[in-house]
Amino acid sequence: MPHQIALPGCSPTPLASYLKALGVFRLVSEQADPSVRGYWKNEGFVLSTKLTKEELTEFFLAKYSPTPLIDPWNGGSGFLKEDKTAGFLKVFESSPSPRLARYQAGAAAARALCDDLNTAKQAEVAIKNEPKSLPAAERDAMRKDPVYKARLAEVQRRFKRLKEAFIPECRLKWRGPHLEWLEAAVILGSDLAPKYPSLLGSGGNDGNLDFTDNFRQRFLDLFDISQPEALPLANTAGLLDHALFGSPVTGTGDYSIGQYMPGSAGGANSSNGLDGKANVNPWDFILFMEGTVLFAAAASRRLGATGVSAASAPFAIRAGAVGNPSVSAKEKSARGEQWFPIWDRPATLREIRALFSEGRAQLGRMSVREPVDMARAIARLGVARGISAFERYGYIERNGQSNFAVPLGRWKVVSQPNQSLLSDVETLLRRLSREAAGERATASLSATVRRLNDAVLAVAADGASPARWQDVLIALSGVDALAASLPPVKNKFGIVPRLRGGWLAAADDGTAEFRLAAAFASQEGVRRYFLPLNKFGNQLDETGAVNVVCFGRDFIADAIAFFDRRLVESSKDASRSIPQFAGVFADLGDIGAFLQGDLDTGRILSLSRALMALDFKDAGRLAAPRRTEPPEDAFALFRFCLAPRHWNADIPVRADIFRRLSARDLVSASRLAASHLRAHGHVPPLHLVVGDARILAASLAFPLSSKSRDILSHSLITTSDNN
Repeated sequence: MPHQIALPGCSPTPLASYLKALGVFRLVSEQADPSVRGYWKNEGFVLSTKLTKEELTEFFLAKYSPTPLIDPWNGGSGFLKEDKTAGFLKVFESSPSPRLARYQAGAAAARALCDDLNTAKQAEVAIKNEPKSLPAAERDAMRKDPVYKARLAEVQRRFKRLKEAFIPECRLKWRGPHLEWLEAAVILGSDLAPKYPSLLGSGGNDGNLDFTDNFRQRFLDLFDISQPEALPLANTAGLLDHALFGSPVTGTGDYSIGQYMPGSAGGANSSNGLDGKANVNPWDFILFMEGTVLFAAAASRRLGATGVSAASAPFAIRAGAVGNPSVSAKEKSARGEQWFPIWDRPATLREIRALFSEGRAQLGRMSVREPVDMARAIARLGVARGISAFERYGYIERNGQSNFAVPLGRWKVVSQPNQSLLSDVETLLRRLSREAAGERATASLSATVRRLNDAVLAVAADGASPARWQDVLIALSGVDALAASLPPVKNKFGIVPRLRGGWLAAADDGTAEFRLAAAFASQEGVRRYFLPLNKFGNQLDETGAVNVVCFGRDFIADAIAFFDRRLVESSKDASRSIPQFAGVFADLGDIGAFLQGDLDTGRILSLSRALMALDFKDAGRLAAPRRTEPPEDAFALFRFCLAPRHWNADIPVRADIFRRLSARDLVSASRLAASHLRAHGHVPPLHLVVGDARILAASLAFPLSSKSRDILSHSLITTSDNN
């Protein structure tokens, strides 16, 4: 039976720790136990191996052979003449230890191609050195001289051209583990232009920090490679126990760690004082650099009109300031995001290599490019099976111009219900993201897009929650509200498209607010009173502006304006009755709660605005309300005076009663209503009404069924003996 060796020092966060686990796994598989399997459990990595814990430690101390991590195309790599770091490389190249044989072979392959690059770099250095021997005034004058600047620019362009040609040559001629490292650090597209995956900065360095030189220095902190045995130094074993098993240790150093472990990088506010030093275990740096080799990038052909190849790294996507409140939309994140898989079943290194080589998620027929799309793909299981979760990281510029891999949360790979509904707004999401990324994007547009993307991310994580779906609907209502505030010709994203009926069931939380919002929104043609729509009701059009009477600021005001416009339109009809075709009818108990002021009218308005886009023809029924008591008699008094057409009422509509009611003249409106009913042979039990006149007026905008009419009729109206 294989030993199950838990590595609590290798957790999914920070990124350095995640990569360290992969480095340990790769090295053991390639150099010690080809049958080893690895998996994540209890926030740590586990090796299933024939090695014992002691044998695992002994392997790293006595047998581990470092991968030739070399980047001769970079200025701090040690390969160019007069490079300050060249000494550390030469120590590696001159070591008699067999453990360095692979590294020395990789370095020799690189040096064989460096002559032209070295010559060009020396020309650049020589020109830069010319002013240094001059007095200060002459030095400054020379550096500003156009001729000098032109000479320097020319040699720099030559070095850049040679560098770009050098990397494809390395890719063509290298063989062995140093080629695998190159493929992790640099991507070559169909045009052979190098591109750099964010995981390894700009091809193996980040600013002035060269990862490969730092790797060599940290190895020298642990081993004496001047002897064939390359024996470990005094504290090397203790540092290894700390790196693998989390054991307490002293002797960590003030070393650069780059973007991978922000908490140990030092700098402002990193300790009890104003500034702090880095606190890095050399083994951590060595092992996580070994782990990066598994992320060999590839050139993937993205389907499109141009068919141009674009650089892609495993599970790397464009950045988005969504789903995490600690990230500002203004933060620089040009390097994008990367989602790192976590698997809980033992897998071989070959299987993990295959996972990373595929390294993409699908959403339908399209490869994922945005964080929202990635979350949706995970929710729909559009990723490779066997992954239990993803750790999301954003490469964000913070602390000056330093880049950090910031953890943005974990996403469990669990199939979520109702996710296909989001395809209704897929095109809208892409249009909004494109507009929000533009230079002329307004603050209101950016805020609206972020709210919507945050809501979609949340529903991808918890698709069974009606509250999450309501958040999406409310965010969509913000899109329509923004569209209503813009001239149609300036709206480049459109409006909320037609939504399938399944949204109603997905968002139904059984509350009165949702039921009333659905009833109000289901009325035929209601959306044209909020948006300037064309005659088909599917696009914005200047000619539709005349119908807009609702402005989305207050539900009471909008409901009154809507019903008043319906009265105006009904006056042109011969029957002078109010049309009220609806897919959902309001419940009398809910209207009673509305009249008592128990409901959130702002939520009703936000939900109804998005639900206006719903196709109620294929929508299911809402959950039955608990409250069934009819509203007070005052509601019935006005409802029968302003009855909809489908009631077949014999009481004509009196628009002046509604106008007085909406003008807060409750006394006059109630007297007119009672008189109107008596004049048509019905005797109401009340003549004067108390309460909020405008809430009563707004309640008339909810559609009611014939069953509700009968309930109101039996509770309120009796027939006059004179008829």
